[in-house]
Amino acid sequence: MNYLADAVWIEMRKAMRSRVPLFTALGYLMMPLASAFLIYISKDPELARKLGLISAKASLLVSTADWPTYLKLVVQFAAIGGFFFFCLSISWVFGREFVDGTLKDLLAVPVPRSSIVLAKFIVVAVWSAALTLEIYIVSLVMGVAIRLPQGSAGMILHGSVLLAVTACMAILLVTPFALFASVGRGYLLPMGAVVLTAILANLVVVTGWGEYFPWSVPGLYAQGSSLRPISYWIVILTGLAGMVGTCCWWQYADQSR
Repeated sequence: MNYLADAVWIEMRKAMRSRVPLFTALGYLMMPLASAFLIYISKDPELARKLGLISAKASLLVSTADWPTYLKLVVQFAAIGGFFFFCLSISWVFGREFVDGTLKDLLAVPVPRSSIVLAKFIVVAVWSAALTLEIYIVSLVMGVAIRLPQGSAGMILHGSVLLAVTACMAILLVTPFALFASVGRGYLLPMGAVVLTAILANLVVVTGWGEYFPWSVPGLYAQGSSLRPISYWIVILTGLAGMVGTCCWWQYADQSR
């Protein structure tokens, strides 16, 4: 267990010394700001008329300018942005060892490879949770700032649970991209897979099979769609498969470079 604690500490220091967490924090911050902007446009008819086309687009996304609509919009943006930025973080955490040429040095230390991989997943989970907490706090502050109606403790709690569950599913669903980063020995393969997965997720939803495609489930959940228990099990099993597959690759693949 000491091996794992040491590995987590080392991976945390790598992340803290990099600018990538800052870039992901700034990028993910656009999610609640965009939600607040759209709600504010819908809330102010005079401003909406001045903005013309922007207000027309905002009205398609926002039905009423109140807390329930605002939090639902935040969760929907978080489902999309969370998947992208969480994939960015996991691609960097696993791919940097190959890009920087530090993989051989890392595997030479007397630490089980399973501990190294698990430590990387823990760092990604903490990193993703911190990003989620960031947009949660900013969303509440922005909602209070624009003085949205129909706010209550129960409604805020409901929105918080939706955001937390959506974020947990997004975290689970990025684990296979750690395997892509390892097999591809860098960032290119996982980021290409992210684009392909996003396209497939939207396509599968249109065909009506979204509840059976793991990467479509968080978006459907954020929209308030009724999902079967099998959808959640698919997400959980996909996350576990990504972790096990990555661990097996690090353990048994030929690390000649």
